[in-house]
Amino acid sequence: MDHDTMLHLFRRHRDAEAARDIDAIMATFVDDCYLDTVALGLRRDGQAGARAAYRSYFTAFPDLAPEDDALAFGHDTVVTWGTLRGTSNGDWLGIPPSGRSFAVRFVNVAPVRGALMAGESIYFDLATLCEQADLPLDAIREAAARARAPAPGALE
Repeated sequence: MDHDTMLHLFRRHRDAEAARDIDAIMATFVDDCYLDTVALGLRRDGQAGARAAYRSYFTAFPDLAPEDDALAFGHDTVVTWGTLRGTSNGDWLGIPPSGRSFAVRFVNVAPVRGALMAGESIYFDLATLCEQADLPLDAIREAAARARAPAPGALE
């Protein structure tokens, strides 16, 4: 895919995020997409998993907004970096909100397959986010570990 087409796709994706239009967000992804929040070690696979992850973030941080400083393109990848801003106004991984805001640096890597995004890997400093938003870092880490654990009786 050429850079202009990837840029158009990524802008469509960002516009849908800003509008909190989860259906439009998911329309920018392939069916077997993923959303990998690297700081938490949480990867959600498939449309249903990625949709649930977006709902969780938009519930926890209703004003969540990435401010992209720049984009770079590979043959089949879009990389962006900037500042992620938000306010803790809803439960995040079962942890109650603090009402405090944060602004952390982020990097987002989005491979492209065909005409859609294959997924996203999102990198940010969890400790700084928790410090600024007055969220308990250890409790967030423990909640993420529980979310990563296989369901009882599930095959590993």
